Amino acid sequence: MATKRQIAANRRNARHATGPKTPQGKATASMNSLRHGLRASKIILPGERQEDFDHIHDGLQNLYQPQDQAEQYLVDQAAIAQWKLVRVEVLEADCFAAGLPPEGRVPVFDRLTQIQGRLERAYFKAYKELERIKAARQKRPEESKPDHSKDHLAPKFQVGWVNPETGERDIFYRSEYGKKVEHFSDEPQPPNP
Repeated sequence: MATKRQIAANRRNARHATGPKTPQGKATASMNSLRHGLRASKIILPGERQEDFDHIHDGLQNLYQPQDQAEQYLVDQAAIAQWKLVRVEVLEADCFAAGLPPEGRVPVFDRLTQIQGRLERAYFKAYKELERIKAARQKRPEESKPDHSKDHLAPKFQVGWVNPETGERDIFYRSEYGKKVEHFSDEPQPPNP
């Protein structure tokens, strides 16, 4: 356990160590703990080209043409997962090139296989949702019939009055799916006089 004097000295010394001050120094220090980059917060790591990632992202952007933030998020996630899948393959090749002994390769390849599975699931989840949205968007103009599946509250509505003396019904207003009608569609039409 540290003494009170040591704690005070540590606090004084900590005030002098403020870390990098320049933007270049901060960027360099942010990569200090980088090992494989599969969980890095930055998408493009040192040694990788922004143009290669942009090529993947632009291809997905052109294919799915996102129309809101949710769709854009799915495109971004698919591009990032695809980019990191390429990174896994490069890491696997580097492990072979480094000449790791077989007993050292097994845990590395086991971990890479787990990460690859996660990235593939993330990619295909975004891909399936984007394909579903794309199919729904293409199907939309073909629909000509009105969809009444959501008209569950009052698809047919009428306002009437019953004369208490004679018992006759008199209908003042009829509405079918929110539009005023003279007669309901499934009701026989009275003959014209």
